[in-house]
Parts: sequence; structure tokens; C-alpha cells
Amino acid sequence: MKNRFLLTALVISLIIFIISSFYSVYRTDTLFDTLIIDWVNQTISPAGIVFMEAITFMGSGEIILVLTFLVAVILFLKKRIYMALLLLFTTFGGMALNLALKLAFQRERPGEMSYIEVFGYSIELASYSFPSGHTMRSVILFAFLIYLGWLFIFSPLMKTFAYIGSIVMIILVGASRIIVGAHFPTDVIAAVSVSFVWVCFSVFIFPKLLSISNYTNRLADK
Repeated sequence: MKNRFLLTALVISLIIFIISSFYSVYRTDTLFDTLIIDWVNQTISPAGIVFMEAITFMGSGEIILVLTFLVAVILFLKKRIYMALLLLFTTFGGMALNLALKLAFQRERPGEMSYIEVFGYSIELASYSFPSGHTMRSVILFAFLIYLGWLFIFSPLMKTFAYIGSIVMIILVGASRIIVGAHFPTDVIAAVSVSFVWVCFSVFIFPKLLSISNYTNRLADK
């Protein structure tokens, strides 16, 4: 049941990502992007923009990395070492995937081109638009929290709160990247979809990687 659900989520997310990728390759900004951005510019108040700037800060690489390590430490302390390792594998693998996709598509941002920044230090590497890095990092973390809730939270009420809280944060961070003018809507949609693909894929592949590693170690000991 669990594997069937994850496989279904992976396939649906992959289809959405492929569609978003198709549009990003052939158009810098699609009609869909233009309509959404125009609607945002006409409806979002200055106070709403300030709020979304705070949300986009919460989705920054530094904040997400700190939260990720905090969750990993808690999992280690709870003796959930496998889940902690899976979280770290999913997080850093997702960051590498995001960088690879950005370099592969090289889609220009709606505003000025920026550079990758980590804890206040700028790396001389262009930060392309597709897919949104903020969104991918946030989705990977909160999707993993949803997965943890699915496995380890047994109270239906607490499980529901965990799901809703994580989904709201995913929506807010993704929307904030559009509202502050950092990304096209299709960048965000692609980031959400490919993040779910990666999380589901990681859940499938990680135990196999551990098995291969253990088998290799046994051979080395002989």
C-alpha cells in the first residue's frame, strides 16, 4: 500500500514536471506565467508583499539547512538513525539535483540574474530560474516531514495538523517566490513536482544503496 501510493505520487509529479519543463525550454515566459504574474501585481497589497518577503526568507537555503539538521539530530536522538540518514541523503541529493537542472535549462529569471549565496557569501555561479531552489529545498523538507508523520504519528488529529502545516508552508514558500518577483510560476510548479519525485525516489532507492554499501563492505572485509 505504501509503495503503491509513493509510486503514484512519483508518476503524477513526474508528468507535471515534464510539462513544465517543455514550456520552460520553448518560452522564457509562457501565457500561463504572464497571466499569473499580472494577477499577482494587480491584487497583492504592499503588506502582502512584506509578508511574502518574510516567508521567502524562511525558505532560504540557510534556514532550511538549519531546520534539516535540527530534524536530523532529533531523529538521531530518537534512535531513528535510518530516517536521519535518509533525510540527509534526500536533502543534499535534492540540492545537487536542483543545481543540475538549473545548469541544464539555464532559464533567465524574471528580474536581474543573481548569484548563489550561502550564509551571506556569494558564489560566482549564476542562479538560474528553473526550477526554484527555494521551493525545492522547502518542499523536500516538508514533504519528508509529511512522510515522517505518515509513518510515526498515530493520532489522526495530530497527523492532520502535521499534514496541513507542511502543505501550507509549501504553498506559502512557492507563492512567495512568484510574488517577490524571483521566479516564474512554472519555475515553482516544476520545483514542487520534481521535489516530490525526488523524495519518493529517495525513499525507494536509499535502502538499496545501503544494501549495496553493506555488501561492498563485507567483500572488503574478506
